[in-house]
Amino acid sequence: MPAWSLRQRLLASNTAAADVAFAAVHPEAGRIDATLLDLGCGMSWAAVHKARPRVALRCPACGHGVHAKVSSRKLRYFAHDPGRPADCVWLNESLEHHRLKLALATAIRTVGWRADLEARAPNGSWRADVLAVSLDGTHQVAWEAQLSPITDEDISERTLRYQNDGVGVCWVSTAARVPWMGVVPSIRVRDTDSDTNGNADDVARDADGDVDHDLAWTVIDGVAGFRYSDGAWRIQRLPLDAFVGWVLYEQTFVHQVRTRYRRIGIGAERRYVRRHLIWTTSRSVDEMIRHDAMRQRQDERKRQQREREQTAEQRRRDEAEARRQEEQRQREIAEAAERARREQQWEEQRRQWALEAAQARRQREAEERRRQEQARAAEQERLQQEQREQQAARQWWQAVSSAQVDELRAAVADPVWKKDGIRLEFDSHGPPASCGYGIAIYRSRQLYGVLRPSPASLHRVPRIVPVFVRNAREAHLLTETGRIEPDRVIHFDLPEYEQLSLI
Repeated sequence: MPAWSLRQRLLASNTAAADVAFAAVHPEAGRIDATLLDLGCGMSWAAVHKARPRVALRCPACGHGVHAKVSSRKLRYFAHDPGRPADCVWLNESLEHHRLKLALATAIRTVGWRADLEARAPNGSWRADVLAVSLDGTHQVAWEAQLSPITDEDISERTLRYQNDGVGVCWVSTAARVPWMGVVPSIRVRDTDSDTNGNADDVARDADGDVDHDLAWTVIDGVAGFRYSDGAWRIQRLPLDAFVGWVLYEQTFVHQVRTRYRRIGIGAERRYVRRHLIWTTSRSVDEMIRHDAMRQRQDERKRQQREREQTAEQRRRDEAEARRQEEQRQREIAEAAERARREQQWEEQRRQWALEAAQARRQREAEERRRQEQARAAEQERLQQEQREQQAARQWWQAVSSAQVDELRAAVADPVWKKDGIRLEFDSHGPPASCGYGIAIYRSRQLYGVLRPSPASLHRVPRIVPVFVRNAREAHLLTETGRIEPDRVIHFDLPEYEQLSLI
């Protein structure tokens, strides 16, 4: 069947990628293909394009209605009707994906095979971007334009589906880096038409202004030939049309590269990649087998040479081992004598260390006894000091009555209440040792001062806070101890009353 020209494929570059499909389902003719002049069923384009009444065409992928369209550059395709489903696989394909499928279909038809776009397996287990079918229908090869990322596991599983149905497959990508290249039957291609300036409109033209049809897609990776002189595979470039023909007519096939030859050269700059699978010819495989046989002969000669060298080396090692064992026996005799001498010295040293350790232990025990005695004496002194302070504090507080204490509390609290409207709180648990056996005074739960601390316990009063006493006589009793700054002692001119007789 006639196929589209390269010019038509190039014009596709300006068509929106959001909604482009080359196949549709006709209510009577079944599946039709816009890339074929007769739509693949002997029908003209006018029978579906702007036909009245309108033909009820359907999308093969989602079943939604589609209609025939022609772009401004005369590209024929099908677009979804309004209300299209967002999950249709064709809506998610990029323009580059459509162009690559069109290039594959064109190459297949160029070599005389039928190309069906978006062909499905009878059981629905696979859907090929382009399915190449021989004219007698006995052979099928699926061509997959894989431009989106995919894992090695997923692409291997999808490849196995084709193989289980007896369908060959080749995965095609335009990406600069293809992680799964060589994992499954695959190639990497480049569109020569858009290589001139990166734009499909900037292609070479002949004298009449038409597109130069010599430009085409090129296979740049995935096909390799074996060079016996180099002993290695090297990637080869060739036109996509030629490669497709070689595959379909079984002039090239997928070859699993032997482990020692998986380092494959790319280009003249001596770059290398590792590949497990490549496309190649029987001639290259024969050359590789011949080279591998030569390598095996070399390896066998090297192995025999290594065995001879290992035998001689083993003999030298045995003789050296016998000498070593005799020398070792002599050393062991000398070492045994030396160990006996050192053991005697060591025993004498251990006895000396035991004597020194016993002496040091006695010294430590004596020191510990002295320390404990000093600690007991210090504790006894501390307890006696506390008893003296407690006795002095009792005498100090017995010198005033409860009424005089209340009078002093009022003298301290009333000015604060009148000035700031804040009530002072006096510790109701009695004079604690932590406040020098005086009564703690709190303002807004913060320590404000101490009421009548004992002169004998001023060292226990918190620093900075003021102390309050009844009169100048009590203030003098505190300051003359030298344990508190005079400016921290605040007194009131409260009368002595009966306490005068107690001085």
